[in-house]
Order: sequence, then C-alpha cells, then structure tokens
Amino acid sequence: MNHCGLDMGKKSSVFCIMNGKRKILREGAVRNRPEQVAKAFLKMEKAQFVIEASTKAFWMADLLRSIGHEAVVVDPGRTKAIGAAMIKHDKLDARVLATLGAADLLAKVDQPTEEQRVARMPVVARDGLVRCRVRLVMLVRSMLDSEGIELKGCALGVFSREVRSMAGRMPAGITEAIAPVLAAIDTLTEQIARCDESLKESMAQDPTAQLLMTAPGIGPVVAACFQFAVRDPGRFKTGREVGAYLGLVPSLYQSGETYRRGRITKHGNRQARWALTMAANVLLSVVKKPSALRTWGLALAKKRGRKKAVVAVGRKLAAILWSMWRHQRPFEPQLALAA
Repeated sequence: MNHCGLDMGKKSSVFCIMNGKRKILREGAVRNRPEQVAKAFLKMEKAQFVIEASTKAFWMADLLRSIGHEAVVVDPGRTKAIGAAMIKHDKLDARVLATLGAADLLAKVDQPTEEQRVARMPVVARDGLVRCRVRLVMLVRSMLDSEGIELKGCALGVFSREVRSMAGRMPAGITEAIAPVLAAIDTLTEQIARCDESLKESMAQDPTAQLLMTAPGIGPVVAACFQFAVRDPGRFKTGREVGAYLGLVPSLYQSGETYRRGRITKHGNRQARWALTMAANVLLSVVKKPSALRTWGLALAKKRGRKKAVVAVGRKLAAILWSMWRHQRPFEPQLALAA
C-alpha cells in the first residue's frame, strides 16, 4: 500500500505520496474543498493518508474514507517529536508524515464521529461567546484604568450595570467611548444565558449527565464539556490517563540525574480542562457540603497555594467523573464508601 502525508493548511493542503519502500511517487497541493479533494484522490490507488489532528482533520479523514482510502489522524505533538527538524516547511512536513506512515510510527488519535462532533458544537459556541465577553470586559477595565478610574471586582453578568453606575464619576468622553462596548457585553451575556438554558435542557434528558452532576461543583455546562471530551470511558484504563488526556498533569523532563516537573501540559480538550478547573474552584469556595475531595483540596491550598490546589482538584475530579461514568455509580463524598 502507498502512504500519503497530508499537511493541512488554512486554505490548501500539501501532500506527498510514497510507496512501501519510501520512494516518493508524487507531490503536490490541493484546495481544502470536498470536490477538489475528491477530484485529486478519487482515481488514485488505495493509500493510507496520514493527517495531523486539527479542526479540519476529521472531516478530511471522513471524506478520504468515503472515496476508498484509509485515513489515520495522528497526534501532532508526538508526531513533531519524532520528525522534528531544524528546517521546516509544508512540503517537508508532508514527507515526514508519509515516512512515518510507511515506517508504522504513527501516534493515532481516537477520532470522534460526525454525530459526536456536531453534538459538541453548542459547547464550542458557548466557549467562544464567553471568551469574547472576557476580552471586552478586560478592554473596558483597561480604558478606565488608563485614566485612574478604579473598578471593583464583580461578576461578569452584572459588569455592565456596575460600570454604568459609575457614569457620574467619569468624563463624558469615556462614557461615550465605552457605551458600545457595554452594549456588546450585554448582548453576549444574553446569548450566553440562552446557551446555558439550552445545555441545561439537553443535559436534563441525558442519564450520563445526570449521573455526573451528582458530584459537587458539576453543573450542566461542566458535565457537557467532560462528556463530549471523553466520549467513551472505556477508552481509558485509569483515571490518571483521563487527567493526562485533558492536559491536567504536570510536564516532566528527566535525563540522567535531572528530574524536573513543570506546569501542566494543557494537552487535549481546552473546554473540558477549563470547565473542570472552574468546577474545582466552585468546590473549594462555594460548596459547603463536606467531602473527602473538598477536605483534601483545602488542605492542599494551605500547603501549596490556591492556584495549584484548584488544578489538582480539577485533575482529581476528572478521574472521579470517569470512574462514576464507567461504573455507573453516583458520587460518594466519603472515600471508604466510594472504595
């Protein structure tokens, strides 16, 4: 079988086709449009296409399979570690992918189905709205701070109201300048509330989500983010694997006598990682019901600091939620009963 490395860009992709002996048969580029891709590879002899995971990779892999080829989506981090070079360009990247395919050195990823990808879109859309609102809030704070106007901390949902209440203490020029920004923040807040309500309704119909929400700090948004990221608890053997999959474990560098642990890897699904850390923050600050997890987190916060404790509790939560899902058991606050 021939092997084709496909380095996907924003508008077009560069490909390199090799035979089993790693001899280059053909190189070129193709536009990232279904009709162009089908035209370029439909009549070609069956080949294994190697594509790095990205936002475009999964629909491309589905398309290539539909026209009779084998498509493998690989982890870009591990692929780059194997094929790293001082000189980098798209043509070389395609050759590296084809070579790794021919040598059977592929770090494959578990590809979600089209149905699973579409089901996750509401979470992605909500995440985008929240990030836009945060950027606008930071813009308003920066504009006020540049003129020495101090704004006290407040919830994002009431931010616009708090700023408008200070209009009497601000020059007219600043009030006029931030008025459209505040209006945009109000619109985003309204749309985020609609997304939350929609997620709440859909999660109320989902038995798995209802099971996950028995854990403290876990609401519809966090349950949806975690469920769409993990997809199938049977993919993982241990809870630590889930934490590593979501990028919540520390990075590690070990060579000879050097052993250094760094910040978390932040590898994997960004929405799920953010949701778990927010849930951990709620567990440590808002939830009052006692549990072994909360007790452990508060003790760690005193010893190592609040930020590290939130990340550690988020990692524990990922493992606990995975175990609850796999064994179909609700959250048990006491360790002895959970065991």
